[in-house]
Amino acid sequence: MTGLRGRLGHAWSFAHRWKGRIFFAFLDQGLYSTTNFVLTVLYAWWLPLDDFGRYVVVWTAVFFIEAVQNSMIIDSLPAIVSHHGRQNRGRIDVAAFWVMAAFGLVSSALLLAAAAVLWVTNSAYAIPVLVLALANPLQRMYLYYRRLCYIRDRQGVAATAAAAYSATLLAGAGALAFFKLISVGAVVALSGVAAAAAIASILHAGIGRLTRVRAVNVKWLTLRIWNSGRWLAPAAVVSWLMSWGIFPLVALFSGPGAAGVIRALQNLLTPIVQFNSALNLALLPRVADKVADHGNAYARRFALRATAGFAGLVVIYCGTILAAAPLLLPILYHNKPEIAASEGLLWPLSFGIVWEASRVAASMSLLATRRTRIVLMARLVSLAAFGIGGMTLGWAAGLTGVLWANAIATASGAAIVIFSALRPRSSAV
Repeated sequence: MTGLRGRLGHAWSFAHRWKGRIFFAFLDQGLYSTTNFVLTVLYAWWLPLDDFGRYVVVWTAVFFIEAVQNSMIIDSLPAIVSHHGRQNRGRIDVAAFWVMAAFGLVSSALLLAAAAVLWVTNSAYAIPVLVLALANPLQRMYLYYRRLCYIRDRQGVAATAAAAYSATLLAGAGALAFFKLISVGAVVALSGVAAAAAIASILHAGIGRLTRVRAVNVKWLTLRIWNSGRWLAPAAVVSWLMSWGIFPLVALFSGPGAAGVIRALQNLLTPIVQFNSALNLALLPRVADKVADHGNAYARRFALRATAGFAGLVVIYCGTILAAAPLLLPILYHNKPEIAASEGLLWPLSFGIVWEASRVAASMSLLATRRTRIVLMARLVSLAAFGIGGMTLGWAAGLTGVLWANAIATASGAAIVIFSALRPRSSAV
């Protein structure tokens, strides 16, 4: 009885400690994801289908840059802080700002070069990509400051920033539509304005303010980030090719309208993905701390529980969406019958998201123990499976076959990550 009372007391204490963190993490991610969900629906209403498809294609560049940023820099920071002295967080924060600033400038330079090429080859995309190059540094810095809130255990500030981001985007989009100024370039520019509003709210809370930095600290952090993230960045590129990289290919071969249809369907499944992302944001820094204190056995236990929890939530959500799709799609996209007629594509999209959620949950343990090479290996296996399956199923079933090949390939990579996270290991590598 005493042991039971002790376990119950421990569980209550754990829940009390985490209730604020989880609540604000959900609020932050909820605002962020709900805003993006609503805007995707509104842009599908307000923009012609081809323009909406072009917006989707341009936005895949944002996801590509974010994937590299998160894998190389953002996801590496919690483990670096935990393993190299939590008392040095202030110096690491400032050094990370300059690393992030350099990343933003380099990625914007690449976007400017892409805009110049598109001006000659496909001018409809040139202006939106040019605008994205200008908004990109603000987008990169917002993601950094947002993660910094979680590292500092200030999830409430992240939620406040998300509120500023959401209000700016929704009000700005409404104004663009009201004054009939809405276009692909305008909505891309609006994202930069919203990111600036979010950054201002975080700085106002006293997080991430710049102080003098020594070049040696920036060099030290750059090397640590490279050592931790050098396997994750290529893995992120492969991940982008298998997920968002599909949209430019679809637009190339089937027209921008087809890309818009797939994105509109995928939008129904985005809330649960963002819900799990909120858990990831809240948990990863604390898991890194626990692993630093208690070793790899804790990482294996966490991987098992997180994988089951993340996957279970996604299965329930996707099942609900699949059942409701015949009624939901005509309501959400009432002026786009092409979208409602494609509800069968939700099945492969759902299958892939279940496995992707499992992979994300298990990979938290690998990130916390700095075992990042296996993440790249798993992604390469997935890419190879997608290449083979895409040619086979795509030839037999067209776009539906390509989406099923992508889902099966995602499952193969996730299985490798889960096995690696659960496998007993004496030390991190």
